[in-house]
Amino acid sequence: MKTRPVSRRRAGGFTLVELLVVISIIVVLAAMTFAGIQIAVNKQKALQTKTNASGLQTAIEGFYSTYSRLPDFGAQGDESQTEGQSGQELLTILLGKEEANNSMQNKKQIRFLTVEETKIKSKGGLLYGQGGSGAKPEGLYDAWGRPFRIMLDTDYDQEINDPLKQGNVVRNKVVIVYSYGPDGKTGGKFAADDVKTW
Repeated sequence: MKTRPVSRRRAGGFTLVELLVVISIIVVLAAMTFAGIQIAVNKQKALQTKTNASGLQTAIEGFYSTYSRLPDFGAQGDESQTEGQSGQELLTILLGKEEANNSMQNKKQIRFLTVEETKIKSKGGLLYGQGGSGAKPEGLYDAWGRPFRIMLDTDYDQEINDPLKQGNVVRNKVVIVYSYGPDGKTGGKFAADDVKTW
């Protein structure tokens, strides 16, 4: 009796090596996509922060233009932030929400400040206390949930020391506004992520 040689046919499917190669490719593509998404998210947050910082600077310059002086909001020295008692006072003045009395600074009750509002501090924007935009502001935050920093020309000489670069002077400004960006630190290896209005 003659026997036929048994032909071996490859069973359908992938070998272990082929599966590992495919999985490796998928992991690399996913990592590249995630990195691209992170870059896009950080760019969007930097743009949002720059827009709100510029809005704050424009509001203070508008107050200065209208009243020929900077707002007096209890800041210690020429640097302040947009939260805490003095920050809340500044925002209240710029929003035209001061209580009507003889000590009002924004006597015309002009709303100088127009920025994005938020209900969540960590998303950035103008945060109000309970009661929404009819209430007093709690603070103005960058896209990473930190208050903006403000430097004022309190001696009115049109010069402000650059807070981000030692020895530099910002000229022809009555106010500058900045944020340390996603890392929350000034200068160093991540100096490029600082967001500033000058």
